Amino acid sequence: MTMTAIQSDSAWLRIPDYEITALNPKLAGRVPELKGALESGLPAYPDASRENFYDVELPTGWAYIHVRDEKQVVYLIAYSRIQFGNAG
Repeated sequence: MTMTAIQSDSAWLRIPDYEITALNPKLAGRVPELKGALESGLPAYPDASRENFYDVELPTGWAYIHVRDEKQVVYLIAYSRIQFGNAG
């Protein structure tokens, strides 16, 4: 896992070779998008109350993940779709 600070409240997270697993089977369809983003690298926002838990922004929404370095796995815990409101 590669993580580089880009702001005080965020980090650059790049995890090219870990297994990605959705904890909820309903989220399994989001795994390819998350895997691609983690392979390329993306901004991650650490959870201040939980070590190795992050919010990450994907092209279609936000994911909450847990990184287990000792098992080389990333767990997709939750996903929220980006909703665009009507302007004007």
